[in-house]
Amino acid sequence: MKIKLKRYQKNDFKNIDRCMVQLQDFLVKIDPLKRLLRAPKYSPQYANNILEKVAKYDGVIFLVYDDKKIVGCIVGIIEKQSDKNLLECVPTRAGRIVELFVSSKYRSLGIGKQLMSKMENYMRKKKCDVIRVEVFEPNKAAHNFYRKLNYQDRVIDMIKLLK
Repeated sequence: MKIKLKRYQKNDFKNIDRCMVQLQDFLVKIDPLKRLLRAPKYSPQYANNILEKVAKYDGVIFLVYDDKKIVGCIVGIIEKQSDKNLLECVPTRAGRIVELFVSSKYRSLGIGKQLMSKMENYMRKKKCDVIRVEVFEPNKAAHNFYRKLNYQDRVIDMIKLLK
């Protein structure tokens, strides 16, 4: 195994798209309420949306390769604090992990931790004082992963199906 982290470049588009498709397929599979899907236009539209967000919000994408095979990625942006938020919260410069994906056979090898470390360093350089990440509740492994990295639960969004 020859693991290499690199910053996203335009010729990496198919690989970021591939990661996003695999991540969405995984989330669809573990969704107990069966509310998630991957629409026919998901690829390449979602990857394009990610790139727009990264460009607009001073973000970055790091990719992980095993030799030339894509095995994971992380996407982060700098959030803009809204006027409404400033009425309720202390002024902050928050980084946001938008996506983190590691291919199933490469999990538990420290790759996710390397990606998070790389992103946290990027956010420090951008003068962020916090980093936020959203976790899909059924994804217990991801929740545990972030907890091991000292992330704390902050907001819980709940859902009820109406029949």
